[in-house]
Amino acid sequence: MQSKGAASAQPGAASPDLFDAPSYADFVRAAMRIKAARPEVAILFESTTPEPTGQLIEVVRTAFSDELTSRYVSVFADGNRYAIEAVARRYGLAPEQIVATTGATGAITLALKAFVTPGDEVLVERPGFDILGKLAVDAGARVAAFTRIAPDYRVDLDAFRARLTPRTRAVLITNLHNPSGARLPPEDLAALAAAIGRVGAVLIVDEVYADFVTPTPAPAATLAANILTVSSLTKVFGLFALKFGWMAGDAALIDRIRRSAPDGDMGVSKLSHAVAAHVLEAPEAFEAHWQDVLGRSRPVMEREAAALVGAGLLEGDAPSFGCMYFPRVPGWPDTRALARRLLADFDVLVAPGEFFGAPGRIRLGFGIDPDALASGLTRLRAGLSR
Repeated sequence: MQSKGAASAQPGAASPDLFDAPSYADFVRAAMRIKAARPEVAILFESTTPEPTGQLIEVVRTAFSDELTSRYVSVFADGNRYAIEAVARRYGLAPEQIVATTGATGAITLALKAFVTPGDEVLVERPGFDILGKLAVDAGARVAAFTRIAPDYRVDLDAFRARLTPRTRAVLITNLHNPSGARLPPEDLAALAAAIGRVGAVLIVDEVYADFVTPTPAPAATLAANILTVSSLTKVFGLFALKFGWMAGDAALIDRIRRSAPDGDMGVSKLSHAVAAHVLEAPEAFEAHWQDVLGRSRPVMEREAAALVGAGLLEGDAPSFGCMYFPRVPGWPDTRALARRLLADFDVLVAPGEFFGAPGRIRLGFGIDPDALASGLTRLRAGLSR
């Protein structure tokens, strides 16, 4: 990046490896370099709230100040038993129905190892988070897509059934949906599970954003015996440093996963999962953190989104839960080009819909300080108006 700000920037000032990155992860890495080099840039693409470092410091100080916490136990093969018991209580499940992992990605990897063999088919939602398909490819699967239909991003059940084949072994879906933040109701998930049950497949539901819904819903795994819930402390709690994730499901599903990986997730950290146990046993301060952030930023996003839609600059309402918004930008089928112009001319960075399989849309994240959000959205409006 050679740009010195909106006043002097040119449309081509953004480095091509940012918006032409081969994956969303590559885009984020490049964006973080820009954020570090140019703090004046308004970042509007992040999908969670700021890390609650103050609350984390207090947990670590209390747990480790005088002696090692009793939660500092072996995690080999079975994971941290205290953390697993806390997840089980949160879900109303038995501890035997929970497997701890290094995060949601680790959980999906273990699940695919258990249910997919090379040459099998995995269905992945579109638009969607690109890493889901990459994990399926890494498992040796043939990946096919099914459509989440805007504006509510539900699934046409008849069209979905037509996508199933005798080789379909797993379906990957997010709820809340990434990138739109839309929520699939339980009856839709149950219907999808019933459909794929006819071909002997498992529905893997990534619920890393589900706790943004209040009151907290029952996990998808409680809806059918062939649904596996995957989640982590990374998104809603903002505790990506702990790398604590989990799977929950029917005892038969979990047993199959354990048999396919008898040593468990070998990347699990004894130290960070001990901290995770304390967080899960007393989550109130962390829940209050995200609720406070969104309680202040959501009204700003809803107000500004309504104004942008009213002006014909965006199409689509902000979702009811979470901190992601995925509007269509009228007149801009190439949102990579749009995002490049917004950064170069207006110092505002958004995620192009191309990274999620939906050109013509942008993903906005609003789990940030309301003043910073308002400033960024003002720049966005100026850019779209231009």
